[in-house]
Amino acid sequence: MIQANQVGQVMASAVLTIGPNEPITEAIRLFASYPIHHLPVVDKSRVVGILSTADMLKLEYFMPKGTIPAALLNNRFKVDMLMRTPVITATPFDTLTDAASRMSTKGIHALPVVNEANHLIGIVTTTDIMQALLTGINVQHAPTIPEVSAPTEHRLDHAIETASTALINRTDEHGVAACALYLHERNSLLETLRHDIERYLRNGQEERLHSELLKDIQRLDQQQHAALALRL
Repeated sequence: MIQANQVGQVMASAVLTIGPNEPITEAIRLFASYPIHHLPVVDKSRVVGILSTADMLKLEYFMPKGTIPAALLNNRFKVDMLMRTPVITATPFDTLTDAASRMSTKGIHALPVVNEANHLIGIVTTTDIMQALLTGINVQHAPTIPEVSAPTEHRLDHAIETASTALINRTDEHGVAACALYLHERNSLLETLRHDIERYLRNGQEERLHSELLKDIQRLDQQQHAALALRL
């Protein structure tokens, strides 16, 4: 039975997925059509990879500048060429602390949730974990797992303030607050990157936009290197 403060309490069970042999334009369509940043790649119900909006940036390194015809993209790329493997996953029985630590250590923002057969049953994100930190988990006896919506700006700000206070007061015994703050900062950087990628793809591959994307990536690398240096 799922216990309080476990991944199964906060994961989203309705998950958009994509197949490894799907054309890359289908991934672009899904990212543009839905408020998501991660697509688990599933083959016969088994998770074989994960694709994020940040991964789509790889296309820029292999394609000519300017508007790219969909046929050319699909001829050169399939999902399995851009997806990340091996995929880092969670189980519904993992604690939120373990999930947050895993994401922080690996520099990622979502974990596909799988059962013992590696079949996808949900996904948990940094937003889900931060909302849980803010509101607490008290649905142990709920008959079904509720769908988790994104927190309001006010509640998210309060969660970050609470995490900052825990670090200042040295009451972050399990490192959850530190993970939440790290993931919040990284999520902000990735949101900036996602926004710039969308502008880049929609408005043409201008040199100015290309420069902004490179700066976004540099800021992400600097943040991750700083975090790694603190752990050494």
